[in-house]
Amino acid sequence: MPLLAQTQSLRPMTLDDLDLVLKIESQWAPEAWRREHFIEEMNRPYAHCFVMTDDETDAEVFGYIVFWAQAEGLSILNVAVDQHFRNMGIGTRLVQHVIRHAVHEDYPRIVLEVRESNAEAIALYKKCGFKKTHERRQFYQNGETALVLEVKTSEHQAGVQ
Repeated sequence: MPLLAQTQSLRPMTLDDLDLVLKIESQWAPEAWRREHFIEEMNRPYAHCFVMTDDETDAEVFGYIVFWAQAEGLSILNVAVDQHFRNMGIGTRLVQHVIRHAVHEDYPRIVLEVRESNAEAIALYKKCGFKKTHERRQFYQNGETALVLEVKTSEHQAGVQ
């Protein structure tokens, strides 16, 4: 397993990041986003796309997150961590970034859909305070059910800096 750089930073995703983002996307997503999809999201005024990179060179992408900001709250659309850097807290930091953004910008909640078979992601979201609200049967192209998870930002007000 490669060593994680001493320090990492979260910054907005750029077109230059897309080759590395797509490499990560292809590791995990049965219905992977294409380059065009990421470009569309980067151009939407209500979409936010971030990458976690190394501070030393800013050339390595460890993970990314894409979310929408809408009046009713934030929606996490896509989050992934490079398979070589899993279980190092990167996914938690990405999700916590969205939670901090929601609290600071006074969004009442954050929602997301996750495959019911994705136990690792579900555990991450629950660790970050998300709770299941309902299911969407046959949500994914392969017929798999999506769990809809939500966190109310009022539950995170005190712990956010």
